[in-house]
Amino acid sequence: MNRYQESDRTSYSLGMSLTIELLKQHPEKVRKLLLSGKTVRNSQLDLLLDLCRKNRIVPEYDDQLIEKLSVKENCYCIGVFDKYSQEAEEGNHVVLYGFGDFGELGTVLRTSVSFDFKDIILIGSGLDYFDPRCIRASMGSFFHCRISSYRDLDAYLKDHPKQNLLPFVSEGSKELSDLVLNEPYALMISQDYNGLDQMKDIGYCIEHKEKKEISLSVRSSIILAHAYYLNLKR
Repeated sequence: MNRYQESDRTSYSLGMSLTIELLKQHPEKVRKLLLSGKTVRNSQLDLLLDLCRKNRIVPEYDDQLIEKLSVKENCYCIGVFDKYSQEAEEGNHVVLYGFGDFGELGTVLRTSVSFDFKDIILIGSGLDYFDPRCIRASMGSFFHCRISSYRDLDAYLKDHPKQNLLPFVSEGSKELSDLVLNEPYALMISQDYNGLDQMKDIGYCIEHKEKKEISLSVRSSIILAHAYYLNLKR
């Protein structure tokens, strides 16, 4: 068994908290669970072992294999799991445009799940979202998502022609406070602050005092939190 490659049929959850999320959401996909002999007994380990017992998974203690597979220091637990189909369902989507960084993608996955958006569309990304770096950056939120990837917006709309596109742009005539959620909708967020400015005619911008670039983590939090509260008011 070697470090992860995109062509592999399996991927890894690196760390105990991520592996717990894997066991909670997709225990049937777990092929192997590795533990380090250095693992200290605590409530987190107790939960992990309890989930293993419930799902009839026998942990293997193998420090050498953990060291070989891990891309981070002090990794005491790895879940090896089969990749699985997780196509986004019909309905409302978070559409992530032009993402090319595992950390940025993981951050937005965490935010999306926090505000109850679990159907994620990647457009023009090229990222392998099963890469352990993405799973780690998402802090396990990856296992709560259904993700589809498309080459471009036209390909996405071919499969989802009824989507009400709601792109967020750097500046425009409509602001976030004007947002109306007509279902099914697609909240479009670009990794690049100006990445969706070609859609200014239908886009929304985040009103703020100083006209400076807003970081992706802040932008996504503001957009998804606002949409979440609009949904609550329905």
